Amino acid sequence: MIEDYLKAGKATVSAKKLARQITKPGTPLIEICNKCEEKIIENGAELAFPLNISLNEIAAHYSSPIDDQSVVPEEGLLKLDFGAHVNGYIADTAITINLNQDKKFETFIIAAEEALEAAIENFRPGVKLFEIGEKISEKIIKHGLKPIMNLGGHRLLQYTLHAGEFVPNFKDKTHNQEIHIGDAYAIEPFTTNGVGRVKDGKNSYIYRFHKVIKKNVSYELKTAISQIKQNFSTLPFSPRAILKKKLLPKNKIMQIINRLAGKGALQHYPILVEVRNGFVAQAEHTVVVNENETIITTK
Repeated sequence: MIEDYLKAGKATVSAKKLARQITKPGTPLIEICNKCEEKIIENGAELAFPLNISLNEIAAHYSSPIDDQSVVPEEGLLKLDFGAHVNGYIADTAITINLNQDKKFETFIIAAEEALEAAIENFRPGVKLFEIGEKISEKIIKHGLKPIMNLGGHRLLQYTLHAGEFVPNFKDKTHNQEIHIGDAYAIEPFTTNGVGRVKDGKNSYIYRFHKVIKKNVSYELKTAISQIKQNFSTLPFSPRAILKKKLLPKNKIMQIINRLAGKGALQHYPILVEVRNGFVAQAEHTVVVNENETIITTK
């Protein structure tokens, strides 16, 4: 299990390195998504979710749709969130790239990275999750920014990206679960100059198999949901992956996805936007807790 976590983490490290090299103003977002996802696969892992590539006030869940025309802008904070797995054991990690030449938003990134470092230093057996949140918020507030309070880290289980336990980004005592030996978690501080909360945006670009629908479903939809389940299990995917795997004709992909989502066979992930359109930065690592150390798998 540890070997699989480490192999998945190594794949994301390679993708992060590539992302920093190719992310320049004018670069198509879809090119970054495709190349980073391919890099993960080249390194012997599979995608745990499509690359999230979220700009400025979008905190998460933007991933290039088929034929995306968006390009990296001249300014802003671009968050890249990478997911890989080996035999279902997941690595989840994120970086933020400051596109500004004048380093205007560097504090957002520094605060997120310092908060992540403090969280990992204190992430050991017996510590409660809200205590980690307290360490995160202390570092962020010190920089004059706010943590995003309705986003946070999460426990990982085999083939399960969000496994119940939640690592808050502030001292929220409702999350009083203790950390145990053998646990794997993704820890992800978010910093903002907004109000510190996100809301669902209008659009979704990421989906996940939810359940089989048997009544009032055409053969075409039954076949599609069977292929999606077989290829992605319960992990999130992008319509781009359906195109790459040639599971459906290009001109039918979104039509069928929308119909399946409408019937509840697929879960969709709306983009997450800061409530007052504040700028957002993110830092994230995956850790596995052993008796004598906390292993960072994505570093």
